[in-house]
Amino acid sequence: MPSRVHPGEFYALPQSPQLYKQLLMISGFDRYFQIARCFRDEDLRADRQPEFSQIDIEASFVSEEDVISVAEGLLGALWREAGHEIPDRFPRMTYRDAMERYGVDRPDVRYGLEIRDVSDVFRGLEFAITTRALESGGRVRGIVAPGGSKLSRKQVDEIEAVARSAGAGGLVRVKRTGDVVEGSPAAKMLGVAGAGRLGIADGDLALFVAGPDHVSNTALDRVRQELARVLDLIPAGERRFLWVTDFPMFEQDPQSGGLGAVHHPFTSPALEDISLLDSAPQRARARAYDVVLNGLELGGGSIRISNPALQSRIFELLGIDEETAKGRFGFLLEGLRAGAPPHGGIAFGFDRIAMVLAEATSLRDVIAFPKTTAARALFEGAPSPVAAADLEELHVKVSETEAHA
Repeated sequence: MPSRVHPGEFYALPQSPQLYKQLLMISGFDRYFQIARCFRDEDLRADRQPEFSQIDIEASFVSEEDVISVAEGLLGALWREAGHEIPDRFPRMTYRDAMERYGVDRPDVRYGLEIRDVSDVFRGLEFAITTRALESGGRVRGIVAPGGSKLSRKQVDEIEAVARSAGAGGLVRVKRTGDVVEGSPAAKMLGVAGAGRLGIADGDLALFVAGPDHVSNTALDRVRQELARVLDLIPAGERRFLWVTDFPMFEQDPQSGGLGAVHHPFTSPALEDISLLDSAPQRARARAYDVVLNGLELGGGSIRISNPALQSRIFELLGIDEETAKGRFGFLLEGLRAGAPPHGGIAFGFDRIAMVLAEATSLRDVIAFPKTTAARALFEGAPSPVAAADLEELHVKVSETEAHA
């Protein structure tokens, strides 16, 4: 059983399932923390491993401000211990602002290169690529890089390849040198006057993506990072912490049109947006928050739902019928009906923080026995075959089926 270390301190708990922490709040624990071992079912990259550890914090009767204050104190202590002073309070940015200006919900704000919506300038311009995008409900958005005209065509081609790999059809290039505007057919149509309206000064390079936001956001985020790298705009040694807040509650599947939870289905909607659940749920904001450092997400959390009727409504919007909700989450709903205090928390990537403080470039540098990108453990030789007796003991049956074309 968890034990209180000292009045006012957090409880220290062993590893627990995802919903265990909510049930602890319901059962009467006012606060706790745990170092939890977790598993990730996502594509791997330099800052991800299939197994990782979290610093998990949860407390009752807290608001977003309470959780954010504790988180800033913890991060400040960790960075001071590593010999770095950071601000006591971090600036904040809404999710909508982050996506509009940077194309990503974990922006690196150490340099400029903010995304601009230039649809009005291209509207009416007889350029097929932008015209098709605008007529289909998309936008023309891009980045103006001061001094970017010095980049070679090969360098810009490489940046365009990055944009294409992120889903964009290509980049509309506009380069200005004195009164010469070039780079693409659109550039010639714009001329000096059009370039001026776009904010392109002498020596600048502008790169635009025409299309829906879900395409242009991802592509321009990658373009922005590449421009900052090749133009050497990233200041060494600078640490820019940032809170991203007001995430949307739901995201809509472009194929099915159904709603999915942006964070998880137990996140509370903003109190002022609860009425939108019946009329326009896609506009409802969540009481969720992420802390970001130099474009890297260090942790995130939310205020949880403590009202059983509201939790049932969220399940319904996510397409989880009453019978399924009862079967999968009946214990949670029963606990909420018994009386749950308002509660919330945050979880930090323990290994990711260690990676940043060690100034390493990969989680593999700070984890014992790391896995490969194929999730294989080379030292242990895992995954490996499982003995039939072990499978039988676990009541697991393996059957092989032949795939047919």
